[in-house]
Amino acid sequence: MKYTPRHIKKFLEEGKIDPNLWQIHFPHLLPSHVPGCSECEDKKNDLCQGGKNPVDCFLGIHAEEEAAKRDDPNRKSHKEKSKDFFPDAKGRKRNVPAGANITFDQSKM
Repeated sequence: MKYTPRHIKKFLEEGKIDPNLWQIHFPHLLPSHVPGCSECEDKKNDLCQGGKNPVDCFLGIHAEEEAAKRDDPNRKSHKEKSKDFFPDAKGRKRNVPAGANITFDQSKM
């Protein structure tokens, strides 16, 4: 995809691209300019093999971080959390949160 300065600004504001990391890789970049791979500091220092769109590189970094958060084994899903607090389908009550109205049941109306 061909990116415009608006795309880059949007990605920076949404946090999909880390602004500090972007500034390190492109220190002399004007806001109205879309960088090429040859302008990246990593490419200049031969730390990167190149040949990729820099915006795609940074979006790939963000996608990897999100996947790592999603695949965290210690993280409980929303459904697992709510099972601990609310009654199940058979009406057995588990730990009901404080302040919950347990006397009024709308399902019997």
